[in-house]
Amino acid sequence: MALVIGATGTVGAEVVSQLVAQGARPRAFVRDITAARRRLGEQPELVVGDLDRPETIEAALDGADRVFLVTTQSSRQPEWEDSVIEVATGAGVAHLVKLSVFRADEDSPLQVARQHRRSELALERSTLAWTILRPVFFMENLRAMVRDDALFTAAVDGRVAMIDSRDIAAVAAAALTSAGHEGNTYTLTGPEALSFDDVARRLSEHVGRRIRHVRVAGGDVRNGLLARGVAPWFADDMAKLHGMLADGYEDVVTEDVHTVTGKPARSFTQFVRDGAGV
Repeated sequence: MALVIGATGTVGAEVVSQLVAQGARPRAFVRDITAARRRLGEQPELVVGDLDRPETIEAALDGADRVFLVTTQSSRQPEWEDSVIEVATGAGVAHLVKLSVFRADEDSPLQVARQHRRSELALERSTLAWTILRPVFFMENLRAMVRDDALFTAAVDGRVAMIDSRDIAAVAAAALTSAGHEGNTYTLTGPEALSFDDVARRLSEHVGRRIRHVRVAGGDVRNGLLARGVAPWFADDMAKLHGMLADGYEDVVTEDVHTVTGKPARSFTQFVRDGAGV
């Protein structure tokens, strides 16, 4: 049995859905049973847990031999993930698949990338079999970025090989259910790198109205996120990331989705056509 931690998030919910579609009955680690049932449906087993309470992680692992781990973007992420790794090791879990971030690195200018590398190292040093997934920018992020028919970024002409979260989940599901992925780190991208001007044009073509790409300063990105209640450290990271995107930070395409799943990653056009866009 696979335990999915972070089961109601963008990727976690899709991992649950894809495991169910394969005929499995995964267990979802959730805070609110009622809300989770609405999100995940009737098929998965739900167990209430709290990453601040290791005993609930231990209880949730009873009978589970595989784990998919994703946590919210928080300064406490390394602490939570260390706790899961420690408890999973003690419980004899056979394989843990961790969702990380693109170019996780101890020397990254991004706190989120430094944090995730810390957790990756903890996992690599453990006795667990592991697989690490490092996706680039999610296509689903655009839902929060388009306002009043405008897409606001500080990425200038930078190109990004953004990925559909369904493809991230497909890689996770494959790693959880088939052999040969232990000890591998996969960099997950879409099939092409697009500028945000390209994204705005394609959105316009498919939603039937003009979507503009509005170029703003990094400080505007930070201030906009702060106004929406985002933690200051994460707002700082996102402002930095936009500048890095302008410099080609995520202008890279890999074949890892196809290698793991046997299917090519979804294009941005397919994402929009499927109704998962703005």
